[in-house]
Amino acid sequence: MAEPAAVAGAISMVLMADPVSLSVVRQRFRVWLADLAWPDDEVDDIVLAVNEAVSNAVEHADAPGFASEVRVAARQFSETDGGRRIVVGVSDNRRWCPRDTQRGLGMLMIHTCMDDVRFETNHEVTTTLMTSVKVPPLRRG
Repeated sequence: MAEPAAVAGAISMVLMADPVSLSVVRQRFRVWLADLAWPDDEVDDIVLAVNEAVSNAVEHADAPGFASEVRVAARQFSETDGGRRIVVGVSDNRRWCPRDTQRGLGMLMIHTCMDDVRFETNHEVTTTLMTSVKVPPLRRG
């Protein structure tokens, strides 16, 4: 697994499409969000949504393990009023479309935890794009 790249409000990592990667992404996101002084209750929602999106990417991988990768990238951004959000992209190397099924509640959970969720599929890659709810500006001092 590649070490995460974290720069001024951004993080990215490439993980094996393996269930073991889930604990890695959860831990790294918790540390990164703590470094950003993100509110604890919103940290849980982001981590839960990212975990589910990575889980879906792992589940839909062509060949789990070394043959398939999951890419995760996120950044913080500020709105004009100073409010902050996190935007996260989770991509795999498999073309798939989320379906409404009775099998699980993962998509509902992602939509509940995040303010906006979109799916993009192109060139045999599916990306889940998620935007967090807005949190207050970071108080300095």
